[in-house]
Amino acid sequence: MANLTKTADHLTTRLKDLGFIIMSEGGGHGLPVVAFRLNPTQNVFFDEWALSRKLREKGWIVPAYTMAADCETMGMLRVVVREDFSLSRCENLVADIQAALRALAELEMKNIQRYQA
Repeated sequence: MANLTKTADHLTTRLKDLGFIIMSEGGGHGLPVVAFRLNPTQNVFFDEWALSRKLREKGWIVPAYTMAADCETMGMLRVVVREDFSLSRCENLVADIQAALRALAELEMKNIQRYQA
């Protein structure tokens, strides 16, 4: 269980570095799950479901969820850290998240430019 916590905490740190808002408690409190969402102050034009779909193209299953009542417009993503999810695999996921963010941003910029012309 200590390795799962270490990996979950590492993923949490890496996602914070990318600007995500972490929704889950770390440090061994609760399950080794990392819940996170896009930071609305970063002016992205896509949502958690778009990111989830983009990650699915790389084989990752990172589901997006709607929050509970009174927060239905807020989404979040969730990664369950299992025993087979090593630190190197964690880094692969982070790299694919970075690539997905870049690809989604480029797509949105192309759409914006198309409508501005």
